[in-house]
Amino acid sequence: MIVLDILIVSLGYNSDGTNVLGDVRFEISEKAGETRSLTVSCRCPLSNRIPADALLVGDAIRQLRRMPEIRSGERRLEFAPGLKPLDTAKAA
Repeated sequence: MIVLDILIVSLGYNSDGTNVLGDVRFEISEKAGETRSLTVSCRCPLSNRIPADALLVGDAIRQLRRMPEIRSGERRLEFAPGLKPLDTAKAA
């Protein structure tokens, strides 16, 4: 599974402002050149040191790594050349 692109499709905060909420969409290349989108919903505690978009992307990647086929080692999670997943993410 190769991640081709990462896009934050929604970003918000809970009512007391302690958590960032959002959906992160991954464009993924599958075998035989097929491409699909996978959207992951995230909720993370806010940080003074890490931007909200990076928190969401980091949590979404953590969730991808917990997928059974990745966790078992059956498939590997890879990123397209030049894609730096924890750089400032693109917001829609």
